[in-house]
Formats: sequence, structure tokens, C-alpha cells
Amino acid sequence: MALPRIVVVESPSSDGRHWSRAAREALDAFADWTTVMSDPRAPQAGREAALDAALADADGLLFCGWGNLGVGYLSAERLTGAPRLRFVGSTCHYRQAEFVDLAAARTRGIAFSETAPVMSPWVAEYELALGLAALRRIPQEHEAVGRGDWVGSFDHDPPRWPDRLEGRRVGLASFGEIHRHLARFLGPFGCDWEAYDPYVSAERIAAAGGRKSEDLVAMASRSELFFVATPPNPGTIGLISRPVVEALPLGAAFVLVSRMAVVEQPPLLERLERGELRAAIDVYEPEPPSPDHPLRRLPNVIHTPHRAGNTRGAHNGVFLAQCQDAARHFAGEPLRYPLRDELVGLFERS
Repeated sequence: MALPRIVVVESPSSDGRHWSRAAREALDAFADWTTVMSDPRAPQAGREAALDAALADADGLLFCGWGNLGVGYLSAERLTGAPRLRFVGSTCHYRQAEFVDLAAARTRGIAFSETAPVMSPWVAEYELALGLAALRRIPQEHEAVGRGDWVGSFDHDPPRWPDRLEGRRVGLASFGEIHRHLARFLGPFGCDWEAYDPYVSAERIAAAGGRKSEDLVAMASRSELFFVATPPNPGTIGLISRPVVEALPLGAAFVLVSRMAVVEQPPLLERLERGELRAAIDVYEPEPPSPDHPLRRLPNVIHTPHRAGNTRGAHNGVFLAQCQDAARHFAGEPLRYPLRDELVGLFERS
């Protein structure tokens, strides 16, 4: 029996970020595969034509990178030129509708895999580390010692501000893949945690050891640590609004690892500049922030360069998972990371 033919779209950065020996071995084990380079410096029409030519006799399509790597919208007409295509693997946090006509593809029986969840443990570990670092001022004290100073006093924080994680009240803004991992990591610390997520049942949150909050502002008012991993979509832009930020108690640690678009920045900056909160911020708007942006210079803010899921291991992992799901599909097995329609619907093309 002939092996399925797989087309892998890659960019100039794919080799250093997403490709791994394990991915090549996974493809070699079940497929006849080839690559198509999508170089952002090349004309758009040329990139689209190269992919269309490769898909003419392809059974599967993988994207070795985030999104569709600039190969254009796969319309119903373009899909007609790929009569054998039966599987598409990508990593774009359920934004497939932005680059493919999903209705036309599903009519054809094309299966889709979305491997962004593979990155979630990396993000959750980093989020936990940021929370601990904010409570204990680890980066600030590291910097002080490195420049030859010493930190002999703890007068930088008022006496009643939390200085350890164990037993603290924790609020989770969203309970998706990232915060399900974070909840697991919080277990040994005995935190009293709750989560706000209109799309997740109280039973599921309780099974993970927490409780569901129906009121985001009220949850914020109870949170000594407030973790935000809410993905940006039309329903969540600005979700962490002024009332939410202003409800946070004095000394609370605010940790953000998803996108700044879900946060109303001015009230957060106001409270940070007044020294009422601590923060650990991994994402910004715009990105990168200007050299004099308050989130770069405030002494009560830990600032990192959009690094939570941006590691070689995480990028290797999401593409390897695409290869493995492709192997499952062509072996007639269930996908491990099938597309979730309820999440895809948040990003349907208008």
C-alpha cells in the first residue's frame, strides 16, 4: 500500500524552532513527505502557487510553525485543487477559520488537528514561577546582588502583604488548558482557589480542586494572587476591566501570560504606579513595549519578553504532536488533538 503523501509548510525559522529529530522520525515512519518553503520575503502569489502545486497530490498538510505561515486563505476553490487532501494539522489556538474554508473542508471529510494545547504545561509552569517571583521579589533581589548591592531589609513591602504561596487565596481568570495545568501545580501549596469561566461547569472546576466563580469582580476582590491566561477573542477583549483591577486587594500579585488585549491597561498601570499591587507581565500591547513604558521600569513589576510558551521545547512539541496526530489519522485511529468546534467558532471569518 502506498504511503500517504504529506506536505509540510515551513518558514525560514522552522528549522531552529519547530523541527526536531523526533518529528522527522515520526513522519518517516508512516509517510512520504515533502516540504514547501513559505518565505515572508517572497511574493504572496508565489507562496500560494507553490503550496497549491504541492497539494495537487497530497493526502495531508502540516504547518511547521504558528498559524498558516503566510500561504493565504485556503478557499473552497483552492481546496478543489487538492482532491486527495484528508488531514490538516496546525497550531494557531483554534483560528483555523481565519485561513481555511472549514465548511468546504468538512464537506470533503477533511480532519483537523489543533496542537496548541501541547504548549499549555510550559505556559502554566512559567505562570506559577512568575507568581512566586512576584511574591518574593526574586528578580529584583537577583539584580541588586548582581550589581554589588545587598538586600538586608524587607521594608519594601507592607507587613500584611502576602510573602508566600501556601494557603493563599487565588483567582484564575479562565479555566482552559493552561489553568487546568496551573490548578494541578497549585495542589501541593494548599491554595484556596476559584476560577471564572462562563464556558466551564462548576462540576469540572470542583473536580480539579477549586470552585467556580460567577462574578469576576467579586473573585478579584478575594484574590491575593490573580492569574490571567484568558485567550483573546471578541468576547474577552478588555475582560479584565477597571472594576476588576480596582477590586484587587492591596498587595495582590497580578500575573498575565495570555495577551494584554484582555486587560484594560490604564487602571492596572494606575494601581501599579501607586504601589498598590505587584505584577508579573509576560505580554504587552504594543509588543515590544516602548523603552520607557511603565511596565519596563516600575520596581514592583516583573517583566519578561513573551516567553511563557516561547521555548524550543514547546515549539518542538506542538509540531511533533501534529506529526503524531497525522499518523493516527492515516492509521484509522482517533486524533489526540481534534479541532474543538466551540472554540473555532469564536474566530470564524466575518
